[in-house]
Amino acid sequence: MPVTPLIPRALVHEWSETIGAQASTEQSNLTRIMKDNRRLSRFVEENFESLDEATRSVAMYLVGVVARIYEKAGGRMRIATWDQLRAATAKVEGQIGALLPLDDGFVARCHALTDRAQPHIVDEAVYALFERPSRPDEAQTPATERLKLLLLMWVANEVCAVNWTPPATFKGEASYTHTPVEDAL
Repeated sequence: MPVTPLIPRALVHEWSETIGAQASTEQSNLTRIMKDNRRLSRFVEENFESLDEATRSVAMYLVGVVARIYEKAGGRMRIATWDQLRAATAKVEGQIGALLPLDDGFVARCHALTDRAQPHIVDEAVYALFERPSRPDEAQTPATERLKLLLLMWVANEVCAVNWTPPATFKGEASYTHTPVEDAL
């Protein structure tokens, strides 16, 4: 089975930033994506009870951003199955022990994990939730809630990755090396 090329870090960051900057325009895309992939949106909804109320409001949006990045890369996306969601959840849960605790080494441990589909997308989630400087008008979300969001995004990424077929013209990377955002630009 051929290895799917990796979406380059610079593109992942650019698309993520564009989606965030054009939130009012992109919201209809995110809503459509999550409506079209009802199992993925149900998975997020089923995890709402483990999230604080404030975190729930962004969970669907952030998972939608993950799926939108794949859409921006082009190609074809199949709909997620429950078996894929269960397998992705088990895979991510199996790596939690290597990530914790939520201390100063958490981000480096996440980047060091080698068993991540499309790792630049997970790196972008880590950047957005743990590395990006907070804006003065933003409330600081507790680290445990940010971890829950990261895990949801990571599961979504794993599921999207197995369902994504890039276009024949897609030029991705053959291997992963952690690239900090500032170096990717």
